[in-house]
Amino acid sequence: MHSADWFASIGTEGSKGTKIFYLVGKVNNTGLVEVPRGMTLREIIYRIGGGIRKGKKFKAVQTGGPSGGCIPESLLNLPVDFDELTKVGSMMGSGGMIEMDEDTCMVDVARYFLSLLREESCGKCVPCREGIKRMLEILTDITEGRGKEGDIELLEGLSEVLMDASLCALGTTAPNPILTTIKYFRDEYEAHIKYKKCPAGV
Repeated sequence: MHSADWFASIGTEGSKGTKIFYLVGKVNNTGLVEVPRGMTLREIIYRIGGGIRKGKKFKAVQTGGPSGGCIPESLLNLPVDFDELTKVGSMMGSGGMIEMDEDTCMVDVARYFLSLLREESCGKCVPCREGIKRMLEILTDITEGRGKEGDIELLEGLSEVLMDASLCALGTTAPNPILTTIKYFRDEYEAHIKYKKCPAGV
């Protein structure tokens, strides 16, 4: 048996120990992996996960379960710990790590995760119950060619309300998939709204 000091010697100063992630999505090696906290996303995806399937281009990774954020290629050298993931709009959460490639529509990804969160909402507080429902309607319209000018700003505004006024962490973190996809992939939202076209061909 190893001691607590031994376990604490693994990882980073602010995030000690190891973390189990489940690698899924467009990665070659899927499954459960236990890694030291502080290992970079790039190391996990490419050294352990074997990179993206069929030689496709990496696009984003979503961490932390349905209410985690989507992290772009430009941040692949990010150390995976509580603080660093939070800084970029994601979370450690339940340990999910979903890889996406160039054929993934990030607007549709946000819509998908929000549909899961709607099912999980208990409905007790209005911001979460009605906010998630309304944001899902907007995202569905955008992905189906009915998006309009102002939808992005409306999604951002509704996200602020959820984060400020929801009673539990489900509501306060539900906007993460939306806010990170808008922040890092805003051009995809704009293409759907302005040109009624999905850049990823979805």
